Amino acid sequence: MIFNFWRVWTLRTWFFRCGRTALATLLLTSAIAPTVASAQSAAAIVEDFSSEPVGGAPSSFSTPLGWWTVAPDPNGGTKPVLFEDGTRFSTVNGRSDIAAQAQAQAQGLSQHQLADSRQAYLPIALFNKVPNFTQGTLVARVAIVGGDLDTETGIIFNYQPNGDFLALRLDADDGAMELYQVLQGQQSVLSKVEDVPATLAQWHELQLTVQPGGTHLTGFLDTQPFLDLDISVPVSGQVGVMSKNDSVVVFDRFLVDPSQ
Repeated sequence: MIFNFWRVWTLRTWFFRCGRTALATLLLTSAIAPTVASAQSAAAIVEDFSSEPVGGAPSSFSTPLGWWTVAPDPNGGTKPVLFEDGTRFSTVNGRSDIAAQAQAQAQGLSQHQLADSRQAYLPIALFNKVPNFTQGTLVARVAIVGGDLDTETGIIFNYQPNGDFLALRLDADDGAMELYQVLQGQQSVLSKVEDVPATLAQWHELQLTVQPGGTHLTGFLDTQPFLDLDISVPVSGQVGVMSKNDSVVVFDRFLVDPSQ
């Protein structure tokens, strides 16, 4: 089923394929006031896209992969949002829902499981205002509003010039939070926590906290901690946000607070 739920004023009108979601849910839940799970200091940097012109690529983020644009507020407000158009994934890759369903059925998998069994396509956007992050808090206010193969988003950190990075990833299909790694082109999940209430078509605050020293990580969703672990190499690199395959996601704020 195709829902015409968002008109983006670019060269054309985009219609999203969101067979499992409804914009009405997003409209109802967007009334929840955003809260920042960590205390903001004078050193905190907040991007809310209010100064970005609608219809083009964001200036506050670099977008080496994906179809990122600044789009109108889906609720009719005046403040723009950052939007990743995962509906283009199937077109570029020559995939259709019917073909994906047939292949998944032949292998005894769901479409989501089939996507997870492959090297995923990962749209990324890197925050230009923070060249290096080693400790503190990252917060992304995000809504996952569509996706047939995947419904995932995340916060990128420890991004290196060669494309290596770590990510705190939220998976709405599985109801899970993951520490995700791309290392020398190889993708892997380092840690996964299930029973995370990652509701579709609803605003969430995804938060990563890196303790001083750069090796102890905590992942939060809507101020509640879910993932807590240590890594062997201290965090140091660029930060940003990500999507996966055909996920359709919107962000209306990104915060970097290097204090503790």
